[in-house]
Amino acid sequence: MGLSALEKLKHGLRFKKLGHRLTFYFVSLGIFFTVVTVSVLLVKQYQDGRLSVYEEANDTIKAVNQQLARSLWNVDQDSTHILLEGVYRMPSIQGVRIVEALGNEYQYGDIELPVSLSSPLVFNGQNMGKIEVDVKDELITESVLDQMIVILISSTLMIGLISFVFSTIVKNAVTRHLSKISRETVQPAQLTSKTYKPIVLNRPEYSDEIADLVEALNRGRKQVAEFALAKESYEDQLEHQANFDMLTNLPNRRHIEYHLKNEMLNQQENAEYSKLAIFFIDLDGFKEVNDSLGHSTGDKILLDSASRLKKLITRYGGYVARFGGDEFIACFQCNTRADAEDVADKTILAFKENFVLSDSQLQLGCSIGVVLYPEDGENTEDLIRRADTAMYKAKEAGRNTFAFFDESMMYNIVLHNTIKSKLKDAIVNNQLELYFQPLIDLRDMSITGFEALLRWEDEDLGKVRPDLFIPVAEKTGQIFDIDIWVFEHAIAQVKEWRSDFNEEFIVAINFSPTNFHHRELSDWTHNHQVFLQTLDWVELEVTERLMLDDDPVVMKGIKQLLKSGLKFSIDDFGTGYSSLGYIKKFSHILSKIKIDRMFVNELINNSSDQALVKSIITLADSLSIEVLAEGIESKKQEESLIGLGCDYAQGFFYSKPIPAPEIPAFIRKWQQTPHIVSSSS
Repeated sequence: MGLSALEKLKHGLRFKKLGHRLTFYFVSLGIFFTVVTVSVLLVKQYQDGRLSVYEEANDTIKAVNQQLARSLWNVDQDSTHILLEGVYRMPSIQGVRIVEALGNEYQYGDIELPVSLSSPLVFNGQNMGKIEVDVKDELITESVLDQMIVILISSTLMIGLISFVFSTIVKNAVTRHLSKISRETVQPAQLTSKTYKPIVLNRPEYSDEIADLVEALNRGRKQVAEFALAKESYEDQLEHQANFDMLTNLPNRRHIEYHLKNEMLNQQENAEYSKLAIFFIDLDGFKEVNDSLGHSTGDKILLDSASRLKKLITRYGGYVARFGGDEFIACFQCNTRADAEDVADKTILAFKENFVLSDSQLQLGCSIGVVLYPEDGENTEDLIRRADTAMYKAKEAGRNTFAFFDESMMYNIVLHNTIKSKLKDAIVNNQLELYFQPLIDLRDMSITGFEALLRWEDEDLGKVRPDLFIPVAEKTGQIFDIDIWVFEHAIAQVKEWRSDFNEEFIVAINFSPTNFHHRELSDWTHNHQVFLQTLDWVELEVTERLMLDDDPVVMKGIKQLLKSGLKFSIDDFGTGYSSLGYIKKFSHILSKIKIDRMFVNELINNSSDQALVKSIITLADSLSIEVLAEGIESKKQEESLIGLGCDYAQGFFYSKPIPAPEIPAFIRKWQQTPHIVSSSS
């Protein structure tokens, strides 16, 4: 119980305010020192008073000692009583008594034993008795108490006054400023404020601890403001980078989604315009220009394209963004399909103006896919995908034009998604099959090898053309698994035929350019068992575009594959934008060039194609590169190619692609059938 009361007392004395605590400490110390000082003074006063009283009493005794002794000697009782009464009347004496030697006593007042003072009475050398005095001690105590009361009252008043003055000084000099500092620092807004507002105290300029504290807090406030401004700037920069293209400063793909959603919401409440037109714009021929003239030239074209589009579309209160690469998105409000057609025509016209470069001029068109909201879709994803589909329709129509989306185009979208989902199962369930087409040596009409061609037959889709599912596989990243499956199975199959027929057959395998950027390519080439054998009879067919890109990553992959003995050939040469100079540049990599069927089809009737094929063959021959012609369908084409010096041929004239089980029979039949070898002119 006592402990609880003590704890309560301690708790009650814990002042929350610093000023109150300081005043309490000051008052406590003042009282303590006052009590000690007063106690010492009172003890001293008591001792001095007692000494004074005793000395007075002793002096009185001495003064009457002889007179009392004489009175006793003379047996003069009256005189004795008079003297004793005079002594008793002294203020400091409480009682007095004479004890004669004969035993008689004379007493005035109260005597308490032991007596305070005693003195013998001697007259003429004879002891007459003694006088005893009891000093009045209460007189000393009363005097000391009176002084203590005076001192305590005056001390209390003094301490109270000093405490009030001290409290006022502490409040004005310290706690008032600390309270303001506290109020200023606890404001939540100051923790994120971008404006520097220093703490200012209403006090003279002192170089003391409070000034140091305020200075430190103001430095912190300034740093907070600077950090908040820097953070805001950095966040604005990040927001801009996240939503705007760094090259053209147009909104990017991320911003397109946000903007179109808002436009679609506004369109529902718009009474002036009934439709939202969305353009998917792709530059025609940009990739070829970018690859041949360099990325700096490509960047200039993109900047100019962005400027043209923005200048045109903003006239209609529209919006232009860069979707990616050489693709742009534009949208604006309109009322009719004819309004959208008019803007699309003007966009096509804007790109017919030449792009002026530092030392040349280029003309690039654009293909535009157009969708209208709300009739062509209900969300941004569908609208953009359908505009993209319409854009490819415009490219198929000859480029440099536009096409509106219609429901018939949905077939391509559905087919694409169906192929995408089923292709994954086809790989897992081993539904893919290899066909092989013979490669004929025109010099002796022998079978020099085979090109491995992938085929896929689905239960629902039927026979799916490679030109449909290969692009889907490349976009979804499935092409790497497909190509290594083809690579490994084709090598194993042709290796078996090489052994069975004792022929040095080669195998040509198509290899997607995207594989060179696949993260598992290096591990596959280093660790797969297929590379433990000599592969100098295996050719990888790549597009001329892969060589034109001159990508360091691609070149590194090619060099790694060359180490295993693999050879490389360019497939469909002449369909891209390369020049014969690229054959020379990459002659150390190439072992064969495959001339596209486009030139072979017109070879007999077109002297220009003949001249081009002859130039290719002549250059390739000078670089020890073999030439194969694709798409041979007649004897005349074969004879013409032999006359031009072509080394190898491939086409339906010899055999269509056939399943692997039918190849042995084809080889035996071919070897048993005599073939006329035409001589070159």
